[in-house]
Amino acid sequence: MKKFLKIVGIILLILIFTGGVYLFSIKDKINLTVNILRKYSEFINENNIDTKNIVAIELESDKDYKEVQYKNTHGVPLTLDIYEAKKTLKNGSPVLLYVHGGSWVYGTKEIPNVISPLLDAFREEGFVIISTSYELMRGEENFNKQISDIKDTIRWIYKNKEEYNFNTDKIGVIGASSGAHLSLIATYSKEDEFIDDEDLKNYPSNIKFLVDFFGPTDLNTLDMNNVTWDLQQVIDSLGNNKEEIFNKYSAINYVDSNEPNTLIVHSKKDSLVPYSNAEILYNKLLEKKNKVNIITLEGASHDFSEFDIDEIISVGTKMLKFILQNI
Repeated sequence: MKKFLKIVGIILLILIFTGGVYLFSIKDKINLTVNILRKYSEFINENNIDTKNIVAIELESDKDYKEVQYKNTHGVPLTLDIYEAKKTLKNGSPVLLYVHGGSWVYGTKEIPNVISPLLDAFREEGFVIISTSYELMRGEENFNKQISDIKDTIRWIYKNKEEYNFNTDKIGVIGASSGAHLSLIATYSKEDEFIDDEDLKNYPSNIKFLVDFFGPTDLNTLDMNNVTWDLQQVIDSLGNNKEEIFNKYSAINYVDSNEPNTLIVHSKKDSLVPYSNAEILYNKLLEKKNKVNIITLEGASHDFSEFDIDEIISVGTKMLKFILQNI
């Protein structure tokens, strides 16, 4: 009996020691989670949940970098903005890359107010936020170049990790609308696909996770009968190749069994990109045994001009949880 108790005692000591090591290993993540949740809650309380008071994330001249050129191919210089971390982390700063929307023909890399408070909370805890540009379409389809631009942005992050103290093991991409479409293909496609800048082609483009806001995943589902004049010119340039092009550049056709963890955010009220795009991608990722979560909104329009504030807060909280689980 004494021998048995002695063995049990040794096992308990091992378990206690192992548990202690584990708790120590996740201590930083626990602190990070608590701090970001606190800051995000403070924002909500201070603004009385009134989105009119939301302040966009701002550059600080002594900590941030505006209009950093990441490549110049075919005489088209492309830039990104770097919002530096406000805390130094031992293994470098995790990176959150934002890719703007705008129907492939419009948009700027300015970070929208809706997600600024959440990203700023991450900045406070040692994350770098990068917002990139890509070559907008002017009169003709240019999906290949745009996808390459996003992929080259990720490659640039790897190339410059020492200079800017990036932790390239923890890169997350947040894409909105057409920016989500480009991000999905850029991150789901193979390393040797979508190469534009020869100086960047040998750098990796793999990421840890992806957040898809209202992204088109099957271009054939989009109603192209009531679009802006600029986008109509692009569609007209496709001629009889429209179906072929739409199939070639639909994200669902790039899903394999080793994709980054994906969070899909989509609204049933989206009249521009039907909710079926979220369902198709979600089911395809599950079919290929990938990790995927989906947040379904009931009241938000595609551009968030109509929304339920409780849904916005819920999205922020769930997005926060997703990111923290994947770093």
